[in-house]
Amino acid sequence: MNASDFFDGGSRFWSIGPSLRWPVFTAGRIRQNIKIQNARQNQALIRYEQTVLTSLEEVENALVACGKEQEHHQALIQSEGANRRAVELADQRYRSGLVDFLNVLETQRSLLAVQDDLARSERTTDQNLVRLYKALGGGWQDEIQLSQFKP
Repeated sequence: MNASDFFDGGSRFWSIGPSLRWPVFTAGRIRQNIKIQNARQNQALIRYEQTVLTSLEEVENALVACGKEQEHHQALIQSEGANRRAVELADQRYRSGLVDFLNVLETQRSLLAVQDDLARSERTTDQNLVRLYKALGGGWQDEIQLSQFKP
């Protein structure tokens, strides 16, 4: 068999079977591509960890705000009760002639200020609960989406 016979039909049986290709000259490019993909994977992991930490921070902040505002709200409820009793006492003392009406007005003003603070506290409590629900991933839906499911 001559070297010129390699390309004849009879010599083709040697090419039957799997062929093997080894990218010898692209090995550096493949290594660099692997390094790039590893770096991208690490970046994705870091972004994921930052997202989780941010979410945990938001939940913690919302829980702390809820707890503090509930304590403040309870103190305002007690203060409102005390101011109501003060208004009743000032009114009784005025009717008995022991104090002038200015004293009654002053105690009523104090009661209204506490009631105003109580209303603000209720609003803040509601806002903090919404923040907490949102931080926990509450299922928010638009009104448009909700109206589609109403019978």
